[in-house]
Amino acid sequence: MKYLTIGIILSITGVLLSFGFWELGKAYLVTGAIGLFFIAISVFMSGSIAGPHHMRAGLEAPDSPDERQKRKRTSIGSVLIGLPNVMTSLLLYLFLN
Repeated sequence: MKYLTIGIILSITGVLLSFGFWELGKAYLVTGAIGLFFIAISVFMSGSIAGPHHMRAGLEAPDSPDERQKRKRTSIGSVLIGLPNVMTSLLLYLFLN
């Protein structure tokens, strides 16, 4: 619930900043960029994207259960922060364009 609240606050802040600096028609770009940023952090933290050198060399070291749990918690938190921003961006895009 804490992460969703942070996401909603960031979404409102993004809309207000875009309204202050640009016109309201560009608000979906700001909130969408914030949302995609946090979803990209989630993808990188989850470990689902491995570089070609790690795959070829077999450098995938097994994580301890504590590290795996921390990475999973961070990944889920980042998705929950980015989700309200992406939903706000889609709604603004549909209603303003």
